[in-house]
Amino acid sequence: MQTPMFSRPVAAAILVWLVSLPAFAAQVATEGSWSVGGGGAFLDGDRAAFQKAARQRKDGYGGLESFTVSRSGETSFLRFDARAVPGNADYKFALQWEQFDRFYVNAGFHRFRTFYDGSGGRLLPRDLAISYFDEDLAVDRTFLFVEVGSLVRQSIQWRIRYDRLAREGSKNSIRWGDSNLGGAPFTTRAFIPSYLLIDEARDQFTAEVGQRTEVAQWKVVGRYQRTRVLNRHVARRRALEPQDRYLTMRDGYDADSLSGHGSFERAFGEKLRVSAGGISTSIDTQLVGSRIYGNAPDSAYAPVIARGQANDAGYIGLAGTARLRQYVGNLNAHYLPAKYLAIIPAVKYEHLRQDSGEQHTETTLTGTAAAAAERQIEAASRDSWNEVTEDLELRLLRWADWRLYARGQWNQGTGNLVEQSILAATRASVIDRDSDYERIGQRYTVGATWFARPGLTVGATWNRRYKQADYRARRDLTSNAVGNRDRYPHFMVDNDIASEDLNLRLSWRPFAGLSFTTRYARQRAMVTTTFDNLPEIDQGQLRRHVVTQNVMWQILPRWYVSGTANVTYDRLRVPAHRLTVVSDNNYVSANLATGYALGKVTDLLLDVSHYRADNYSDNAEFTLPLNAGQTLHSSFLTWVRRHSDRLVFTAKYGFASNRDGTYGGQNDFTAHVVYGKVEYRF
Repeated sequence: MQTPMFSRPVAAAILVWLVSLPAFAAQVATEGSWSVGGGGAFLDGDRAAFQKAARQRKDGYGGLESFTVSRSGETSFLRFDARAVPGNADYKFALQWEQFDRFYVNAGFHRFRTFYDGSGGRLLPRDLAISYFDEDLAVDRTFLFVEVGSLVRQSIQWRIRYDRLAREGSKNSIRWGDSNLGGAPFTTRAFIPSYLLIDEARDQFTAEVGQRTEVAQWKVVGRYQRTRVLNRHVARRRALEPQDRYLTMRDGYDADSLSGHGSFERAFGEKLRVSAGGISTSIDTQLVGSRIYGNAPDSAYAPVIARGQANDAGYIGLAGTARLRQYVGNLNAHYLPAKYLAIIPAVKYEHLRQDSGEQHTETTLTGTAAAAAERQIEAASRDSWNEVTEDLELRLLRWADWRLYARGQWNQGTGNLVEQSILAATRASVIDRDSDYERIGQRYTVGATWFARPGLTVGATWNRRYKQADYRARRDLTSNAVGNRDRYPHFMVDNDIASEDLNLRLSWRPFAGLSFTTRYARQRAMVTTTFDNLPEIDQGQLRRHVVTQNVMWQILPRWYVSGTANVTYDRLRVPAHRLTVVSDNNYVSANLATGYALGKVTDLLLDVSHYRADNYSDNAEFTLPLNAGQTLHSSFLTWVRRHSDRLVFTAKYGFASNRDGTYGGQNDFTAHVVYGKVEYRF
């Protein structure tokens, strides 16, 4: 990773601060604080898995965790914040300057690191796993902004803002490479790890103007955004075999986006308030990319490679354009026909159209000695659709201890998708599809809240959703006859999704210092699909039950306990097949936090966290094992001593362990974590 370049933002912030000091001739207060801290871990096990779970560098980190200084005067206010923690690559600087009732200036820079684990899978029957690169991966994220705005009262408000967001680094990918090292009776398995190289940046300019009065308010916002992406995915196929080779796929694009939205709200007396809004968005994108096989990562394209295999399909010279246009408008009202009844109707219209085109050279290897077959392809598509959504909500407040509400939402949409591609040399059609689709959705919600007595509240919400999508092929080169191997995608005729969920909430405070919050959620969903010349298929049934309990207890004036427990039962049933199994996502998680004041200046804190999932399903005879089997535990003991009103010392010790059955123990670790901090306030 490159060393973060933060000298310019720091210098700019300090310069603005120094230039602003003369404005504080009539200072009334100056205050702030700084703290330095750091830590590390003694690790036994997988380093990358620990860093991902703990979100810290195993070898240690430390630096200025926080620095804050603020100065306020009769007419202005200035605040400066900073953080610089090498090791975790965490840097943050922020400046806030206000001229009361005139304007403000905010600026900030933040860069931090997210850790990833690049390990692949493990073929357990053979105890086989492959590692060929440093799996200690990380991505640095950068955020920079400058904003200027108005603070003039009883006037039109405005603000102008610039943002820059970037990602750079490497992370794991779930598109693993294949291997035959398992041998008979196992067929080819994909468990060789792969990785993504990230290089992304986005610049955004925003201008906003609006005004609020006693009876109305309005706002208009314009935004321009420029995005640049050049990412790479590197995979290795058949590692340690004669067919060992690498696949590098480059995905890049430049996109310019221009959008504007506005809203208006006005009150017509005490009973009626009406609002309206709209948004217009246009996005123009330039695409580039390639998919190349070679003897090493990032290999240049060659028609013949020594370890190339027949049917290794790739492409070079991808160049394309895409244009999106979207328009959305909505109208809402809030009407009070009686003091205890509210009626809230709304309607929304949305139109979207996307046109795209591209050309590339398709490369297909035919063996180790023969040159790849190449053919140049040109393609274009057009997708457009319109949708109208109606919404009606009723709120009833007739009784002091009851709140009732009901809501219905209905949407109808139609669209058309045209897809075409040709061989550039002969102009022969490869794909020629024209299809219409229709989408209908409904959602109904009923809810109630009962304030049974002071300290006891009960709530319930029920939702029912239904979505239906119908497809009709107007033109298609492929036949949907039974037995034809190329039927995708127009063999799909109808796709329905029905779901229902129930949420119950109980909040109880039996006496001061003790409170309980209980939540129960039940969810059910079903996906049903109809294909041309085939019967209706029940593609999936989801059942989910979630129980969450939170307790907060102030046992003694110097002792508190807070705990949360979550139990989730989650099962997705799919049609029986040798490559699929019932997908379970059942897990239990719990957190306990307690603190005890040892004296007037010393506190002792304990935090315990536990997570367990036992869903592992060994289907190695046909495919990779599925579902998660993991136990993750951590306990941290923290000592805090307030040496004086200005000086505070903190020390922390923690123990963490991870046992991951899904990856066959590759990501297991045991760690002892230490941390210390000194804080001074002035």
